[in-house]
Amino acid sequence: MSVTLLKLAEEGTDSARAALFGELCRLVTDDLDQRTTPELTIFAEVTLKLYSDATADDRVRLAQKLSNCPDIPDTLAKKIAEDDAPIASPLLASSPVFSQEDLLQFIQELSNAHLQAIAHRPDLSSEVSDALAQKGDTPIHRILAGNREIRLSRDAMVCLVRLAAEDSKVRDSLSHRSDLTPAICQQLLPMVNEDAKKRLTSIIQGALSQEQLDQIAKIKNLRRELGHALDNNDMSLLWPDAQRAGATPDELVTLLLQDQRFNHVVELMSLRGRIAQKAFKDAVFNGKLQTVMRTAARCGLQPQTFSLFVKARCTHLRIPAKKGSSWIGAYAAHLKELEASKESRCSDFQANRKGRKSEASATVSSRLAFA
Repeated sequence: MSVTLLKLAEEGTDSARAALFGELCRLVTDDLDQRTTPELTIFAEVTLKLYSDATADDRVRLAQKLSNCPDIPDTLAKKIAEDDAPIASPLLASSPVFSQEDLLQFIQELSNAHLQAIAHRPDLSSEVSDALAQKGDTPIHRILAGNREIRLSRDAMVCLVRLAAEDSKVRDSLSHRSDLTPAICQQLLPMVNEDAKKRLTSIIQGALSQEQLDQIAKIKNLRRELGHALDNNDMSLLWPDAQRAGATPDELVTLLLQDQRFNHVVELMSLRGRIAQKAFKDAVFNGKLQTVMRTAARCGLQPQTFSLFVKARCTHLRIPAKKGSSWIGAYAAHLKELEASKESRCSDFQANRKGRKSEASATVSSRLAFA
């Protein structure tokens, strides 16, 4: 074998160089695990000089042989990674030589066909998977969604959920992941079949407190209790029925929002908040936050119910959901201010009452003294 290699090296033609590449690779990779680091370093230096003359078949065989070797010099590994996608894919998909920084660099420089191989890796960091989700095409998104060896970040999940609405393969793969958050499960629920709904619901319920689970059960019981009465479009009639069934404003608002009856919620809140329906509707649709918060507080809505209302408003008006986040925070602060004001009034009342008692006692004492 050594004589053959020497003859090919001496010949120096393109075909001889290609044959030399193939023979050298076979010689070294047949017992790759026995090779020392110095041997692999020399092998990489020679291989890189011959690389441009090698046949595609020999380059593919080399990539496959080196794909799981942790000791190959990164100069050779990166050279192979930059080759055509069918040749580079084995290394890109599994080589332990590449760092997460290397992978990020590849995402910026290589084609989507190369990125598909990277998306299969079991060691992707959240930063790398985020970059793949942002830059990748449909095949990459499908691979990422189905790669259960990695943990996807919230940003990657949100990106994939948006795509899941129109891509059944992304949707199906996502619904089977073990790293789904309750929020992501909630977004997937309307898109999936009944079996997937049960699976996602169990994840959501598993992340909820007992108090939240009890609230969900109460809402379901209330729906059964109200029956056809819930179909009433007149809130002045529905609210008394709901009261007789033991419902709170929070619970009825939640039921109506679940049924996507946003306008009926606006009507109910104006009724319970003692404000003209037209004025309140104008405040809701034109973003008059102070009026909306005061009305919600008079209705007795808890922050979590107000949050549902704000999200439904964004959906109804077709505005980005993130624009509602400031409303949710402002309402929580508004309720705290009301509570603080209430406590202050109680304190003032108690102080005034004590003052009046002291004055009365002083008057009685002075009268007794005079007598």
